[in-house]
Amino acid sequence: MSRQRNRRILFASGVGLAQRAAQLLTTLVTLPLVLHALGLAGFGVWGAATSLGWLSGMLDLGLGSALITLLPASLAGGQAELARAQVAAALFGGIGLTLLVIAGGALCLAGGAHPPSPPFVLAGIALALNIPLSISRGIWFGLQKAYAASVWDLVQTFLTLFLLLAAAWAGAGVLAMVAAVYLALLVTNLASLAHALARHPALRPTPSLQHIPFRAVFSTGGMMFALTLVTICAFGFDNLMALDWLGPAASARMAIAQRVCTTAFGFLDVISLPLWPAFVEAVAQNDRAWLRRTLRNGTLGLAGLGLAGAGVLVAAGAPVLRFWLHQDLHFSRGFLWVMAAWIVVVALPRAATLLLNAVLSLRVQVIILGASAIAGFIAKYFAAHAFGVAGILAVTPALWLCFVTPSLIWLAWRRANTV
Repeated sequence: MSRQRNRRILFASGVGLAQRAAQLLTTLVTLPLVLHALGLAGFGVWGAATSLGWLSGMLDLGLGSALITLLPASLAGGQAELARAQVAAALFGGIGLTLLVIAGGALCLAGGAHPPSPPFVLAGIALALNIPLSISRGIWFGLQKAYAASVWDLVQTFLTLFLLLAAAWAGAGVLAMVAAVYLALLVTNLASLAHALARHPALRPTPSLQHIPFRAVFSTGGMMFALTLVTICAFGFDNLMALDWLGPAASARMAIAQRVCTTAFGFLDVISLPLWPAFVEAVAQNDRAWLRRTLRNGTLGLAGLGLAGAGVLVAAGAPVLRFWLHQDLHFSRGFLWVMAAWIVVVALPRAATLLLNAVLSLRVQVIILGASAIAGFIAKYFAAHAFGVAGILAVTPALWLCFVTPSLIWLAWRRANTV
């Protein structure tokens, strides 16, 4: 069983890595394409409207993430009807959230003196419709078939590129370019959901379903959502802080640094995420030896990959960034070292976090990350005035190295020995 579990993890990680690499390459094509087609002003509107797409993973209030823990636990315990009920609760809950978001948006539009421009209205409608569709990702991961979710993400990447190319060739405007991005999102997520339910008919919601565990799904999802929020607060506002405290030039450097760091972390995240449902299955089967071994090897493996990426960044980051940006933003060797530390230290407790998610130790993570975010905000204010942009960026890895990382790893190791 453990060998089969390991094979599933490696395969899913490989497919996810390929999808993320393809996404990065297509981004290098689409950004200059849209900029040339729309001009600087139109590109700014398009970028702002499409940047809201990151909300697609949050608007379900953690319902999809809840399935990654609840679904494999139910299936490993032979509770197929409970698994079906959990999927039904997430989907019905997602539909309810869609109706609430659309109703709230309609009220805002009706009462607003200055309604938003059409691209942003389109983005809002698409994100609302996507809420129940995005739950397909949680279903695939809960089934320990994360590779299927990555394949559909890959389809979305290429469909987005095709639609943007077609829109540019037709001389379309900003609204059509925004529609291309969100149409690809909706179509692929709908296809992914249909594929999951067609491939696994035992999970299809039925009208005769009597027991729908809304409370379990929503309470777990709510804690997952809170965990996402405090994680974002830990470093998601660094760019705004740099802009307010240090000015536009500093904000530009922070924006590039954050993009590099979060892109690198994104690769490590997609590699490690299949561990989550595998940990759930191992807990259900009381496989402590595999839990301890995988927690140790996963932590060391992610650390090794992070160190390798950090080494490349320090060695070649400055000339590569100058070539990419076509200008020199003066990334010193010390600043590159801070970026490298950010990547390694933030990725270090990733396996531990996934194990804690698997055993639903969510509240303690919210407390740890929330405390770190509050302390970080205070420390970043003083670090900004003492060390500039590098000071703001350095606070996160310093806090994580001293507090967050050892706390999470200790908690995960303790749970791995007591499940």
